[in-house]
Amino acid sequence: LMDVVYTWATGATFAHICKMTDVFEGSIIRCMRRLEELLRQMCQAAKAIGNTELENKFAEGQYQMHKLFLI
Repeated sequence: LMDVVYTWATGATFAHICKMTDVFEGSIIRCMRRLEELLRQMCQAAKAIGNTELENKFAEGQYQMHKLFLI
């Protein structure tokens, strides 16, 4: 599903990414939500160890994923 998530993150429509795979739509959404949660946790972990550069990268990824759910 990496290509599906990447295509989604670059701004493709949900209908377009659903045509890219035979995975059910609900499974795609669940996967993306779990990825967003993982990025949030990784951001917190990077903050805990004091790595602000890594924290910012994870935060940007989380923002991009979250922003796409709001569209």
